Amino acid sequence: MLRRTSLTPAQDWLPAYVVKGEGIYFELDGARLAAWEGRAEVQARAQLITDHYGSVASQRGLLGRAISPRFVLLHTVSHLLINELIFACGYSSASLRERLYVSESTERNMAGALIYTAAGDSEGTMGGLVRMARPDNVRQVFASALADAHWCSTDPVCMDAGKNGQGPDSCNLAACHACGLLPETSCEEFNRFLDRGLVVGTLDDPNLGYFSDTFTG
Repeated sequence: MLRRTSLTPAQDWLPAYVVKGEGIYFELDGARLAAWEGRAEVQARAQLITDHYGSVASQRGLLGRAISPRFVLLHTVSHLLINELIFACGYSSASLRERLYVSESTERNMAGALIYTAAGDSEGTMGGLVRMARPDNVRQVFASALADAHWCSTDPVCMDAGKNGQGPDSCNLAACHACGLLPETSCEEFNRFLDRGLVVGTLDDPNLGYFSDTFTG
């Protein structure tokens, strides 16, 4: 066992640095989310991602993982909003990050996401995200992000190719560098588990998405 003598109060310290930041947190309506994710076609599309990841995990000796529709939905919406906020606020593409709060357990049912910036310099306090969180601005940000999600510059290839998986470990459906991917330092899941289809619908089923009937531009 490694032991050390106690340090004097003047020496008993750890290095640290000050981080300044701001962010926007949003949640999805619980009742509407439950009705949407209970649809068989929604479950089937999310299962495609679970199957793709399961195949990769088995080859690498990793544990399988169930990817729920709400996780894919929130993760993709987070990416779409970050891409929109980059243009609206002027932050660099690697400055904004996400933190997902997703759980289906009875004790801790969560469906939210935080988009934030944190830095040791003044970029963390520019105020752009705080301003965009105002009601008169945040709706326009959502509307623009969802309107852009309806058509990727590589569609119909992006939407169609996604059925077989694309991106890192083939764990994305309709999501590519032209529409849904971010710098990897901005993403919790290394740009995996994304699908525009579960957000705004697909070419074959426009009503599949959670936001299919709203914010259509």
